[in-house]
Amino acid sequence: MPQKIKIEMSKLRNDARGFTLVELLMVLILLSGAGFVLLIKLPINFEQQHLALASTQLLEEIRDVRQEALAENNWYEIKFYLQNGDHHYQILRQGTKVKDIYLKDGIQFVGQPVNLMFNATGKSVGTTIILTSSSGERKSVVVAPVGMRIREK
Repeated sequence: MPQKIKIEMSKLRNDARGFTLVELLMVLILLSGAGFVLLIKLPINFEQQHLALASTQLLEEIRDVRQEALAENNWYEIKFYLQNGDHHYQILRQGTKVKDIYLKDGIQFVGQPVNLMFNATGKSVGTTIILTSSSGERKSVVVAPVGMRIREK
């Protein structure tokens, strides 16, 4: 019986085959092609995601500030700063800084956004704040003066 198992095992070893060189090269070519496409597309997607995140964050910050001004019966202000390589905005509560929000690298304001002020009446000046990426893609946050609707475009 052990003799029979030994013969079958040696038969299996002789019949076993590996991959051919052509098959291995095809797999390597396909993997490198997929990696190249991913390498090219990845930074663009990151930049688009940073722009979308920055505009959504700005939209939410404006909505939160408006709600806090109404709820607390205080005035809040959002000031925009455009300096070389440093685009950010500040949130102030009755003139005291609450927080600074810095835009990610490559994302910046277009033009000089109008500073926003919110008070207990809920009224403010209407404006459009435009953000752009280094590739030229743009996103806008629109603050409507009537009804104080705040939306992303």
